[in-house]
Amino acid sequence: MSANTSADEQLVSGSAVRRVIDALRGNRLAGVALAFVLGLVGLGGWALSSPVGSEPDSDFHLASIWCTTADPGSPCDMEERRNQKMVPAALIDARCYSHDRDASAACQPLMTTADGRETMTNRLNIVESQSGYPAGFYIFNNTLAGENIDTSVFTMRMINVVLFLGIGAALWLLLPVRLRNAMTWAWAVTIVPLGVFVIASTNPSSWALIGVGYSWVALLGYLEAEGYRRWVLGVFFLLTVGMAAASRTDATLFAIATAGVALLASDAPAKQLVKRLWIPAVGAVLAIAVLFFQRGAIGVLLKGFMRDREVVDWERLWFNFIEIPALWMGVFGGWPFGALGWLDTPMPQLVGFLSFGAFVAVFGIAVTSSTWRVRAMTAVMIAMLWVYPLFILQQADELVGLVFQSRYALPLVPVLIGIALLRPAGHGGILPNPTHRLWIVGALSIANAVALHQNIRRYVTGYDSFGYNLNNSEWWWFGLRESWLTPMAVWYLGSLAFFGFLWVVLMWGADHVINNSPARKNTSPRLIRPRDIR
Repeated sequence: MSANTSADEQLVSGSAVRRVIDALRGNRLAGVALAFVLGLVGLGGWALSSPVGSEPDSDFHLASIWCTTADPGSPCDMEERRNQKMVPAALIDARCYSHDRDASAACQPLMTTADGRETMTNRLNIVESQSGYPAGFYIFNNTLAGENIDTSVFTMRMINVVLFLGIGAALWLLLPVRLRNAMTWAWAVTIVPLGVFVIASTNPSSWALIGVGYSWVALLGYLEAEGYRRWVLGVFFLLTVGMAAASRTDATLFAIATAGVALLASDAPAKQLVKRLWIPAVGAVLAIAVLFFQRGAIGVLLKGFMRDREVVDWERLWFNFIEIPALWMGVFGGWPFGALGWLDTPMPQLVGFLSFGAFVAVFGIAVTSSTWRVRAMTAVMIAMLWVYPLFILQQADELVGLVFQSRYALPLVPVLIGIALLRPAGHGGILPNPTHRLWIVGALSIANAVALHQNIRRYVTGYDSFGYNLNNSEWWWFGLRESWLTPMAVWYLGSLAFFGFLWVVLMWGADHVINNSPARKNTSPRLIRPRDIR
């Protein structure tokens, strides 16, 4: 009797879980909310995976955030001494482990600005200087800067994660069905591992990636949507272009260029397109205005053009031309340019193999079944990814591997595959077979888990220690040392949540696109054959 009762209880419990899952799948808002929560935990794992100062050029960016202005109460002494400034010493000393992959972050001093320790630096991007970076990113994060540097940096990282997930969730709800598919797949197959590390960071590249990676699809949505949605999507386009313009000078140019590509790839009728051109025109004017009003930005942009070159170095040009794809491979963790941190955290080969494999699979399907116009715009994006770094390297007289890093070109990569994934309205979407999608989800989840484990290992012990267990650590966040949130707990939670996030986005989300396509709705029901009855 008890055995039967137990079996009945398990059956009821399983049915209840199934009903909850079916309800989530059938409710768009609930599904988006679940994806947001899972993404928050998954990318939150990346925010906790590395200490303050682990981002490339973090001494420059942290000092710029805390010391953007010399307002009363600032911990920075802004008196100039031979173009140097006095800043809190902990902001500079936080990177004590950089470039030594065997060193853990245990060398860090007490991470506070309240002790009054200061040091001189000329690596600073302040409003009054002839800087090469727009000030918007630093001014925004300056409002989050406090005496406890650890807490402040983690908050900044999580705000970037919330911006990434929040904008993505809002766009998915607002966009026409055909664009949801392109946006979700574009992000899914391009952010592991470099993208997730950059998004959950205090580097301006996070806003560059978010701004450029979303602005093109928000513009397409504005051009093609109707009613209130087009106006909201127009606002999101201006917002994301503003984020790009507030982060990096090159991101401003990327936002303008990808907006042009989106205009040419749009399926909107020509008459409607002309009527709605004023929003992208406003965005372009605002982005260009940032370049002209941000002192020093134009100088950085035009510095390469100002050089007098009578002879082209053809040997250098040829070498760089055939080596440029190595920078693309860095986006997926490929050796050697896919190393994270200060380029001192190399990714295991499995990460690049799985991440790039997923990208190639989706990209191959995308370009083989697209229209001629989409293929033409895809070719334009590939040309941008090839010519831009090539030009920078030639002007700097450098070879691939120096001056230009993979993260500089990273914002263009999701746009590339997103454009390639564009399909006419009513198309059933790519990979309608859930088994094929499951392979992609599995590959990306494993790649993310391995990359996250490697990144945590780099800082808790350094690479002079190996093994699966991360809890035998030399360093961990000061406020978490006595808590249950150990390095292994962060890895488990982050990896599982990221898997759940991909499942909801690529399995349930893709099902929504397929089931809501006119092609699927107009399909006649399949006749039931006798052998189908079990």
